[in-house]
Amino acid sequence: MSATGVWVLRKTSIFSAFVFAAVLLLGTYWNQLNQALQQREQASLVRDLINTQVSSVERLLNFSLLSTELLAHEVRRSDGEPADFAARAAEILRDFPSVSSLQLAPAGINRQVFPYSGNEAALGLNVFEHGPTAVATAKARDDHRLTLNGPLDLIQGGSAVIGRNPVYLPDSESGAGEYFWGFVSAVIDIERLLSVTDLQTLARSGYQYALIRPASPGVAQRVVFEGGGPLNSANVQTLDVRVPNDRWVLRMSHGPSERGLILGYGHLLSVLAALIIAWLVHYVLREPYRLRALVTSRTEELHELAYHDYLTGLVNRRLLNEQLGQALREQTYSGGVVALLYLDLDDFKRINDSMGHEVGDQLLVEVANRLRGQVRANDIVARLGGDEFAVVLRNSGGRHDLLGLAEKVVAVLGRPVRLNGRDLVISTSMGITQAPHDGDSASQLLRNADLALYASKRRGKNCVEFFNIDMQREASQLMQLEEDLRHALSSRQLALAFQPIVNIEQDRVVAFEALVRWQHPEQGLLMPGHFIPAAEQSGLIIPLGFWVLRSVCQGLVARIEAQRDLVPVALNISPQQFRDKHFMTEVAAILRETGVPPDLLEFEITESTLMDNLDATIAILNALKGLGIRISIDDFGTGYSSLALLKQLPVDTLKIDRCFVKDIGENEEDRQIIQAVIAMSAQLDLDVIAEGVETVAQRDLLHAFGCRQVQGYFYGRPVIGAIPDTGRLLPHTADAIA
Repeated sequence: MSATGVWVLRKTSIFSAFVFAAVLLLGTYWNQLNQALQQREQASLVRDLINTQVSSVERLLNFSLLSTELLAHEVRRSDGEPADFAARAAEILRDFPSVSSLQLAPAGINRQVFPYSGNEAALGLNVFEHGPTAVATAKARDDHRLTLNGPLDLIQGGSAVIGRNPVYLPDSESGAGEYFWGFVSAVIDIERLLSVTDLQTLARSGYQYALIRPASPGVAQRVVFEGGGPLNSANVQTLDVRVPNDRWVLRMSHGPSERGLILGYGHLLSVLAALIIAWLVHYVLREPYRLRALVTSRTEELHELAYHDYLTGLVNRRLLNEQLGQALREQTYSGGVVALLYLDLDDFKRINDSMGHEVGDQLLVEVANRLRGQVRANDIVARLGGDEFAVVLRNSGGRHDLLGLAEKVVAVLGRPVRLNGRDLVISTSMGITQAPHDGDSASQLLRNADLALYASKRRGKNCVEFFNIDMQREASQLMQLEEDLRHALSSRQLALAFQPIVNIEQDRVVAFEALVRWQHPEQGLLMPGHFIPAAEQSGLIIPLGFWVLRSVCQGLVARIEAQRDLVPVALNISPQQFRDKHFMTEVAAILRETGVPPDLLEFEITESTLMDNLDATIAILNALKGLGIRISIDDFGTGYSSLALLKQLPVDTLKIDRCFVKDIGENEEDRQIIQAVIAMSAQLDLDVIAEGVETVAQRDLLHAFGCRQVQGYFYGRPVIGAIPDTGRLLPHTADAIA
């Protein structure tokens, strides 16, 4: 090779090496610049996201800890441990799904826990001497502050965080100041707490998180929960979580960013210099745009998570408040009417429990799609959580048009939905409120719509109800009535009235029905129709029903001890009481406590209650029959029993509802129904009692049809007091009312 050739080759090599180095340096520079940009933007996204999640965790914790405030109020109101702790705790737990149990710890020693099952080991624990929480517990007592401890390994098993709320009661001895009574504690299940945040959804999207309780004097660092894998140290963000009397830290990051591949191509630069340069130019030119598109996509995902329901894609509660507020501001200038429709699927929980949450989710998606199809493009459809939906209608028109649309929506949602090879039919209750007539703020409209929805459900579900000002008054009165009834249960304001059940062939009393009355200190004597609905709504119907059972048993035992005549006493069992998981245990306990012969008791259970979940019903009825208690189907004929179903039920008596007896003399259809029931009862060897008998004509017709036992004003009104004597029949006023 000539010297010139060597020089050219050397020059080319040097130039190639220079180009390689220049392109490699340029590519490295752009790559590092873009990586830094991506990391900064990713860090900004993570910061926004961690702020949202911290707010969610704080809100969920504070909401869960509100349960201790409610229970502490009960302790202060009772001047110590409330007598109905279990009932009140059960009521509170229904409203706080993250709380797994509630505890009362007078002087720091756990004396009561609900639910008891599974938490027996927690009883008797002295929280001042329990190592992991002793220091924090003492500090909570001294500082008069609610304290959150945890996560802790519970002595009854499992892991949870515990909120302890110190309770101070007035010092009755000194007449001034107060003394430390003890703690009201709520055990918050970590898994339940996590399940209602977006953290698990974010973990599936590539985010990592760890909620940590930092180390403190005498307490080691502890992870509350974590997910998504190890934190990426390149973009980890940290934010404190404000918890009562403690400090938690939420750390969050996203998976490693995409990295350039420039160095891999550098090894080929000496062979394919031109191609590599062209590729590098293309790469450098397109990379910023790709990164911006990636950031835009991630930002849209974050916005979707923050403002839309993940399941249905509808607006969530947060965005609904903002958009409803905006619609109200626009309405102020335009003068139009904004309507808010608040919807709730009736008995949706039953579908979830019987067919699973996956089917329930599919049903919610179908409901969302049907709602979208019934409104205009500029209207707002939102899912507020669970089976609750809302629709905001701009320029909704008059009340008549709005009612027509609402009824159309209810009808569309009521069409069958084909899921898992079955046609599911759901009904919908709806409450409607309008601005500016019913309110001028989003919060006020939502509150009033909720009241209207509640009124719709009280009408029997699958109804539409407009808000009116009386609903606020009724809600306040109902709350006061519930509070008065709770007080009445513990202050002997309730009494029993007894109405005779008569054998019309012998004019002889063969049984009594026990009915409850309330001697209200301000409103006077209240009939059941005035307070039973409030008792059912608040859950007080369960302790009320057991009070009636215990009182009847005590009255029967008193007559036995006095050697007075005896006939069975029938009492009504409410649907909630019948389905209560402690029903059989409580009945057996009352029988043992009073020593009453079970064959003197007859439980009247409505037909619709017995037909709901037939297998469970038969099991409960067999258990009652095993105790020796008679069973009566109350209000028979108003439900949907068939002869085949009745044959499966171990019942003794059918009570024909008064609605069939009332017009027996004029209504041929009622007469046919009564005759059919009596004939069917004879075939099944069941007793029959006709209710609401008030005239001679009614009695005589029933006797002619073969009915032997009746109950009604013709033979006697309910009499308040002890169980009456049966030696003689109270004279009826046949001539006066015939």
